[in-house]
Amino acid sequence: VLMCDGVEALKWQAAEQIRLAAMEKAYAERVRELTRREMEMAQSEFARARQMWERAREEVERAERIKERATRKVDSTCMEITCHSCRQRFRPA
Repeated sequence: VLMCDGVEALKWQAAEQIRLAAMEKAYAERVRELTRREMEMAQSEFARARQMWERAREEVERAERIKERATRKVDSTCMEITCHSCRQRFRPA
C-alpha cells in the first residue's frame, strides 16, 4: 500500500510538472507571437515614416526649384523695369 501511494504521488508530481511545462510553453509561444506582431508593426511604421520622409524631401526639392524659378523671373523682371521720368533701367543693388 505504501509503495502504491509513493508511485501515485510520483505520477501525480510528474503529471503536475508536465501540466506546468505545457502552460509555460503556451505562454512562451504567446509571447513569441506578440513579439513577432510588434516587430511587424514596427517595420510597417518605419516603412511609413520613410515614405513620409521621402515625400517631404521631394516637396522641399520641388519648393526649392519653384523658388529658384521665381527668383530668376523676378531678376529678369527687375532688369526690364525702367524709370518713366528718366528712361533708365532699374538696377537692383
